[in-house]
Amino acid sequence: MSKRKVKRSAIFIIGIISFFIIYFISFKAFSGLGHKEGSKPVSTEEKVDSRSLLSQFKSKNKIYISDGNVSNVRMEDEKVEEFRYSFNEFSKIRTPDSYKPVYEGYTDDDIRFSTDLNVFRVYTVNKEEYYKVPVSYKKEFKEILDTSIYTSFDFIKQYKTWKQVTIDYGDETKKVIGWSYDDLASKMVQKRLVGKIQPEKARARCKYKFTINIKSDNYEARVDIMGEDYVKITVNNLISYYEVSNNLYNYIKTDIFKIADSE
Repeated sequence: MSKRKVKRSAIFIIGIISFFIIYFISFKAFSGLGHKEGSKPVSTEEKVDSRSLLSQFKSKNKIYISDGNVSNVRMEDEKVEEFRYSFNEFSKIRTPDSYKPVYEGYTDDDIRFSTDLNVFRVYTVNKEEYYKVPVSYKKEFKEILDTSIYTSFDFIKQYKTWKQVTIDYGDETKKVIGWSYDDLASKMVQKRLVGKIQPEKARARCKYKFTINIKSDNYEARVDIMGEDYVKITVNNLISYYEVSNNLYNYIKTDIFKIADSE
């Protein structure tokens, strides 16, 4: 073998060895750099809320409630506050021997509740707690729940449950045709729950006094239009007042009764 061939072979072998040495050093260097610059290992463990279920429930803003007649009515914000406040009256107890709920509901993240007005249950898939409702508070608690359902705007606007709707203006009564129920409901836009003083004053001052009468299978509701900006909702002996958009007043006045502004 010539010296030239030996020299070429040696150079070739040295080149291969050098390549692997450089590759190994580079690999180690970049691996170490990535390890240093990388973020700390992410814990896969979820944070566990150590608070009681009732305390967790108090922090929820969206609450939906049902009874034996109607389902999934969203509580008005003001009613949520009132509902939360009622928990101050409760005391924790053991699981009762017998329990049949009358009201049930849930939040937007799967904390659920139910009550028979004697006991309040709050629960998730994995945990439950029971609380005693004082006898002296039972009537007030029932009123909070009933008004949260039957005088809420979310409930009144469920036009698919309406069976008959009439609107009174003095001695005149107009029947609303079924196909236009959704049109009427779309004009029912609440701003907030209010006290009775301003709405009653507004109705007394208003020239046009309208009343909507709604009949359904499970309830009858009366909605008094208290001037342009308020309504009074009455179901049985339950009453709530709301500030509303004036679209409802204008719709009834102009589209239903055809009253011109000059009248």
